[in-house]
Amino acid sequence: MAMNYAEENIYVLIFMRLFGLVSMIASGFIIRDITRKLYSRPGAFLKKVSLTQSILIVMSIGDFGGAFFVQFISTWMVPFHSQLLGSVGSQQSCVAQGFLSTFFYSLSALSNASLAVAYCLIVRLGWKDKDKSKNRLPFVLTPFLISIVLAVVLCLDRTTITMLDTLVILGSSLSGNLHTWCTARTMLLVAGLIPTLVAFFILTVAVVLLIHAVLVQERRMDQYQRAGSRKMTMESFYQGMFYIGAFAISWIPWLVYGFKEYIFASVHKPSYFVMLAVTPLHGVMNAGVYFRPRLKAERERNPTDSHQTEDDAEKGTRRKSKRMRLLATLKQQQSIWKQHKMQRLDPKRKL
Repeated sequence: MAMNYAEENIYVLIFMRLFGLVSMIASGFIIRDITRKLYSRPGAFLKKVSLTQSILIVMSIGDFGGAFFVQFISTWMVPFHSQLLGSVGSQQSCVAQGFLSTFFYSLSALSNASLAVAYCLIVRLGWKDKDKSKNRLPFVLTPFLISIVLAVVLCLDRTTITMLDTLVILGSSLSGNLHTWCTARTMLLVAGLIPTLVAFFILTVAVVLLIHAVLVQERRMDQYQRAGSRKMTMESFYQGMFYIGAFAISWIPWLVYGFKEYIFASVHKPSYFVMLAVTPLHGVMNAGVYFRPRLKAERERNPTDSHQTEDDAEKGTRRKSKRMRLLATLKQQQSIWKQHKMQRLDPKRKL
C-alpha cells in the first residue's frame, strides 16, 4: 500500500515551510550585507563587486530560491487531483516547481564548489584585483549554465518530472507506472545525486589545497616571524572545516535518502525525515560560515563579561589606568620640553 509521509502528518509540511522560511531569511542576510558594503563605496556597482562577492550572491540566491520552491511552497504546486495534503496546483505548475527547484538547488551546490575553487586559486596563484575581475564570469556563469541544463533535462518529460517532484520533495513511495518511476529514479541519479557528489568532491579538494597553500606561505614567512607560528593556517583550517561541514550536514542526508530510493525503490522513513530537517537549513549554514569570522573578530575586540573573570576585569582596569597615567605624564613632559625649547629660541631672552 502506497504511503505518503507529508499526507500522513500535517506537521511535516509545517516544519518544511518553517525551515524553508528560516533559510530564506538567512540567505537574505548574506545578500543584504554584501549589497550594503558595495553601496557604501563610491563607483559603479559592477566594478565594486569582487569575484568572491559575486559567487556569494549567486549562491545565496540559489539557497533562497531552493528553500522557497521546495520547502516553503512544498505541495501547493502539486496537481490537486493527486489528493496530497495542501495540493492545489496542476501538472504545469508541478513541472514549473520541478524546474525551479532543480535549478536553484543545483545553483547553490555548484556555487559552493565554485567559491571554494576561487578562494583556492586566489591564494595559490596570488591573483590580484585585475585577475579576479578577468576570471569573474567563468566562476559565476558555469554554475548557472550547468543548473539550467540539469533543470531542462529533467523537464523534457512532464510525467517524469511530476513523479520526481513527488519522489524527492514529497517523499512518496513507488506507485503508478513502473517505467515512469524507473525513469524518474534514473533522472534523480543523473541530474541530482551525481552533480551533488561532484560538487562536494570539488569543494573538499579545493579547501584542502587552500589550507596547504596557506601553510606553505606561512612556512616561508618563518624567517620574518617566530618560527612555528601557524595562526593563519589554523584560521584557514577551521574556516574550511566549517565550510565543508555546512555543505555536508545539509546535503549528505539528501544523498543518503536519494541513493536509498534509487537502489531500493522505496522511501526510507527515517532518512526522509532527517533530510526534511537539515536540507532546508543550507542557507542558515552558509550564513553561519559567512558571518563567523566577523563575529569572532568582534568577540576578540570586545570580550564579554561572561568570558572574563572579575579578577581579569580588575587587572584590565588597573592596566588601563596605568597606561592612562603614563600617557598623561608623557604629554606633560613633552609640554615642558617644548616650553624650554621656545624659551631658548626666544631672541628677547638672549638680549
